[in-house]
Amino acid sequence: MPVLDMLALLAVALLIAKFAGGVAERIGIPSVLAELLTGILIGNLGGALGHSYHDLEHSELVHGLSELGVLFLLFLVGLETSIKEIGRVGTDATLVAVMGVIAPFLLAFATIPFLLPHSTFNHTLFMAAALTATSVGITARVLQDSGRLKSVSGQIILGAAVIDDILGVVILTVVAALVREGTVSAIEVGHIFLNVGLFGLLVFLLRKYVFTGFIGRVHVLEISGTLTIFLLSLCLLFAWGAKYMGLEGIIGAFALGIALDDVYFERFSATKHLGVDELLKPVADFFTPIFFIVMGMGVKLKELFNVDALGLGLLLIVCAIVGKLVCGFGVRKASRERGGDRLLVGFGMIPRGEVGLIFAAIGQQTGVLNTADYSSVVLMVVVTTLLAPGLIAWRVKKLPA
Repeated sequence: MPVLDMLALLAVALLIAKFAGGVAERIGIPSVLAELLTGILIGNLGGALGHSYHDLEHSELVHGLSELGVLFLLFLVGLETSIKEIGRVGTDATLVAVMGVIAPFLLAFATIPFLLPHSTFNHTLFMAAALTATSVGITARVLQDSGRLKSVSGQIILGAAVIDDILGVVILTVVAALVREGTVSAIEVGHIFLNVGLFGLLVFLLRKYVFTGFIGRVHVLEISGTLTIFLLSLCLLFAWGAKYMGLEGIIGAFALGIALDDVYFERFSATKHLGVDELLKPVADFFTPIFFIVMGMGVKLKELFNVDALGLGLLLIVCAIVGKLVCGFGVRKASRERGGDRLLVGFGMIPRGEVGLIFAAIGQQTGVLNTADYSSVVLMVVVTTLLAPGLIAWRVKKLPA
């Protein structure tokens, strides 16, 4: 299909998603749900609507734009995140992340053999591992829309979700190696943690010794759009750097956002009336819905109409939700006294999103998960992804402003 035709179809999907999002927000439902549901409808009715929409679902161009969407979203979230506040809630975030990985994993690993007596060790291991990681993109979007991104709970969730992503990469690497080769070396695991440490050190050094002076000098070359292009290019370079080191690209984008400070951009004329985050928001507002639409398109409802898949899916959903609610107990008393809310943190850690789908896809590729198993994981991802925004919005309304 010609590129312009593909972009025209995407434009229609975006308009539908944004219109539906506006209606959803008027009745108190997060707009991200409307974007996900738009994607689900296109993904499941695309054939009925014509080959064009089927092509849209499998377009590398559209999937590339969706990756830009989640990168720019996490970059913007990083810009709006206070590094001092994350430091203040660092212990809580670490506790929440570790508990949020261990609890759902143990719950699933202990209960799956009762439902599926013939489940092999590798099969149970992969299914349990699929419940560990949190999708930071969805939670960040809902917190951003509700104005709670900079709250104590919001900072704990963001910090924990980033740690979760790192742990998720480690778990995925270890489990995939175990399944493919029957073993995994401590060197491989250590290599991942080493890369995390090196990337964190690199960001710290750039913030301390490079950004302060270098960015301030770029303004002498400023013409219309210079700052926006400069920042978006940095975002893509950091995402590439993280991916090159074996991490997730979103970790690089988020880390850059945290490392940058508005004070670096005071000499730019573009920031005289707008903050850096406000300058980039229109870009993120365009690309981010594409990410959620594409996530929705990957959900195939017909695969879920299977008794075995539904039974296993329901068990995974219970383990996924209960396991993440437990991690809310990682919020310590000191943080609760400053407004931290255990239930909001638990709700914020529920969605699995794209991370869960990646686990499911790799499990199917390696032959560990059959079609019913894959459908069960997809069902868990869909339910947690759709349920979490509503739960977060409900809890936010119950809390004092």
